[in-house]
Formats: sequence, structure tokens, C-alpha cells
Amino acid sequence: MDMFIVFCAKYLIIVIGLLALGYWLTLPRKQKTEVLVMGIITGIVALILAKAGGALFTDPRPFVSDHITPLFPYTADNGFPSDHTLLGMTVTMALLSVSRRWALNVFVLTIVVGASRVLAGVHHPIDIVGSILFGALGGVVAIYASPKVIDLLAASKFSKTLGLHHDSKKKK
Repeated sequence: MDMFIVFCAKYLIIVIGLLALGYWLTLPRKQKTEVLVMGIITGIVALILAKAGGALFTDPRPFVSDHITPLFPYTADNGFPSDHTLLGMTVTMALLSVSRRWALNVFVLTIVVGASRVLAGVHHPIDIVGSILFGALGGVVAIYASPKVIDLLAASKFSKTLGLHHDSKKKK
């Protein structure tokens, strides 16, 4: 069981990334652009929130504060928030722009990552909850900001490359 927890805590985030990439590759160009814009905005906002949260709230890792032995070696720095869970939430929110089903599946996997990191003794539950909230807040900002960014990109010289152009010729 420990090997499964370690795999999920350390490597499931890579599986999430590969699954999301595989799905993204199947999307039409316009949706690829929308997912990227959502992901970039979500990621930037979530990272800012995470850095601010980590500066304001210190949560020593469980193996430091609770004197437990983690399932794998880890640095004894601030555990708040969980970077792995934050990345999973960023991917979740980016996929939400094109598929609720994919977003839900990735969210479930993100919860597994977070829970595994708690079970492995490298995070407390508050670290996971904080990451989920920061990622979700980043996604909310992206929901409102993405259409504006998409409009700017559609008006740029890159609109055709990004799949955001409109045919000027009307069909009769």
C-alpha cells in the first residue's frame, strides 16, 4: 500500500499532465487556445495566491511538527500550500473551459494526489485545502479574464494561427 501512496503522491501529477495533454491534442485549434489561456491565467493567479499564502501562513511539514517518518525523503520547508495539488487544480480549471467531464476526472485525480501527500506524511490537510482554494480562485479569475484575452488575441495578427479568426466572406 505504501508504494501506491508514494506513486500517487509523487508521480500521479505527471499522469494528470499526460492525460490532459493527450486530451488537449484532440481539441480543435480554437479550443486548444482557450484551454491554454485559461490555464495560463489560472496558473499565474494561483501561483500568486500560493506565494502570498505561503508567506502569510507557515505550516511545518508533518514529519517536522508531528515527528512522523514520511514515506519518502522530503525537504523540511513550509508545507503550505501543496504545489502538486495546486498544479492539479490549475489543470482542472483549464479543462473546465472545454469539458466538465474531463475537469471532474482530473479533479478526482487531484484529490487523490493531495490525499496521498497527506498519507505519505509530507503535507497536512490544510495544505491541500489551501491549494484547492487557490487553484479554484485562480480559475474564477480566469473565467472572467479569458474572454477578454481571447478577444485581444482574435484581433491580433496571430488570430488565424490560434484558430480565432473569423471568415470575412459570408456564405450566400
